[in-house]
Amino acid sequence: MERISKIRVWNFDLPPYPREGLFHLDMSPDCQVSRFLRFEAGRLACLHQLDVIADKAHLRSFQRGLRAKLWRKFGCRYDGALPLEVREFGTIRKPDFSITKLIYQSRPGIFVTALLYVPSGKGPFPGVIQMHGHNPEGKFAHNPQAMSMALVKSGYVCLMVDAFGTYERADVCYTKERHGGFLGASLFNVGETLMGAQVVDNMRGVDLLRSLPFVRKDRIGATGASGGGNQTMWLSAMDPRIAAAMPVVSVGSFASYVYGVNCVCELLPDGLTITEEAGILALIAPRPLRIGNALYDCNHDFSVAEMLKTYHPVERIYWNLGVPDNISFYVSDRVHGMTDRQRESVLGFFACALKGEGRGNPLPEPEYEILPEEELHLFADPSERRKYCVRSIPEHCRLTGEALRKAYLGRPSILAAKARRELKDILRLRAVPSGRLHRYADAGGVGRAALETGEHLIPFLIVPGRVSGKFRVVLHPEGKGMLEEETLRQAASDGATLILPDLFGTGETAQPNHTICLHHQFYRQLLWTGRSLIGEWTFDLLALVNMLRRDFKARDVRVSGIRETGFAAICGNVFSGGIDGVDAIDTPLSLLFDSRTSSLIPAGPFEKFLPGGIYSPALSMPGFLKWGDVSLAVALGAGKVNFISPRSFDGTPCTEREKSAAEKEIRMVGKRLK
Repeated sequence: MERISKIRVWNFDLPPYPREGLFHLDMSPDCQVSRFLRFEAGRLACLHQLDVIADKAHLRSFQRGLRAKLWRKFGCRYDGALPLEVREFGTIRKPDFSITKLIYQSRPGIFVTALLYVPSGKGPFPGVIQMHGHNPEGKFAHNPQAMSMALVKSGYVCLMVDAFGTYERADVCYTKERHGGFLGASLFNVGETLMGAQVVDNMRGVDLLRSLPFVRKDRIGATGASGGGNQTMWLSAMDPRIAAAMPVVSVGSFASYVYGVNCVCELLPDGLTITEEAGILALIAPRPLRIGNALYDCNHDFSVAEMLKTYHPVERIYWNLGVPDNISFYVSDRVHGMTDRQRESVLGFFACALKGEGRGNPLPEPEYEILPEEELHLFADPSERRKYCVRSIPEHCRLTGEALRKAYLGRPSILAAKARRELKDILRLRAVPSGRLHRYADAGGVGRAALETGEHLIPFLIVPGRVSGKFRVVLHPEGKGMLEEETLRQAASDGATLILPDLFGTGETAQPNHTICLHHQFYRQLLWTGRSLIGEWTFDLLALVNMLRRDFKARDVRVSGIRETGFAAICGNVFSGGIDGVDAIDTPLSLLFDSRTSSLIPAGPFEKFLPGGIYSPALSMPGFLKWGDVSLAVALGAGKVNFISPRSFDGTPCTEREKSAAEKEIRMVGKRLK
């Protein structure tokens, strides 16, 4: 379809930002959103100071309180009494070590694929759990293998685990899927996080190491690089059984993560409202901790400068506790990754911390040989994986979501006021101010305006209609410039004046880099700061509707939302009596992964596979399916909702029968509202 380039009129001048001492906004790329997020991240980061931790009593109290908050945000439960049910898939024997292929149970019905490297000899040996980074081949990649080989040949038992959603745990076994972006974010809807799932997987890996008679239970270390370094930090922070930790090329600051391009596995919902990264490292104190960073790291988030912002407050705690030798950092003259210099530092650190040998200086690597990936595979036939309950993220979301939906639809009654409050919390929706309208010169008969909300500006176009008082707000998740002529003709067919806005982070206000998948960066940036993308779009829509009623004397306001913005319109309908109707176009009838969610298609340069390929992570909201589903949001709204070309959560077009069943469900839920 022809795009509406003829009415693109952005890059016009806007008034200075009115709040004293903050910043000015304009509509150039990478400006409004970026400056707002930088300010918000910096403001929140300043709230978390560690100066009060002066002794062991203060530290214990701090650690107890913060860990409790983190477990609530993780959404995943660790059960140390759950049987590990270890199953082995063969052993590779070498003259001085062996590698056993195995799986173990992390949570009920969820198994982790791993390799266990064991030195020859009697033991007992110190143990190390190693976690790989964002290598598409998981534990089989060169650097994780090299670190495992160096450890086992240096006298450590090394457990090398696969991250949830990676390679042998991917939806299609032995394919290079990325567990971040849409896939990892989908766990939020069932009340879990990818970060929390990894913490539990790795804590159960510690259980496995401690169950082995040839491993010293009090001498277990943790390490990994990049995403694996992030896992190392979180595991060591949450599990006091880790005797020594060395996260590599992963420590920066949470404030820098907000503006970086990180994976969803490195996202803690509302993280900056709880703590900064120094607070997480303080959970490791007073145990030995070494942070490894790289001088030539291409990621600003993990630069030496950002690391030092986090390191120094934690170092002060170690000094206060009288153990300054237990904390250090190492900067290699290398690039990002578990490079040779980092491996040498890991060996020296563990020799001192776990064996009591030396002073922690880097040690040369022993000689080793990287094995062919196929030799290390657990499954001869990739289809065997499902027999052993090695679930992928979509499988887990579907099974867990089905149980949640069954419980939701089984409720005999639902308190409407309570449901609205809970949805408001899920959306992180705040009070909507009255807003201030700014009008600009028309261009080709199309009006230009912006609504000032107090935090940002919503630019919009006004296409005059023939019926006074009738307005149609038309939304697109990529901004007004992506609206199609046919969509606009349909919206204006009843003579309504069209309002075409750029919701926060779209169109004129969009950041230019969607490097993983659409809205991935903006989505995780907002969650870090205690907001949500759908919540921000709902906020913008409510502000626009209020403005139309007040400044344009609108008598009839309807909203057409495409894809994710269709759901934002449904949410706006819950909280505004000023919306007379909603057309949700190409919007999912449910946010549940259904049985069709199995085919994956290529998407984007970094995210190799994305279910359905049409939705962004915007539709993933922490705890949404625990609350209810789309049908409850529709039933709570005042205006009538019409689904046009609805889809399932994986992007599959729904049949008329499925649409009819969804409408029946909405009526049933509506009757149960009290």
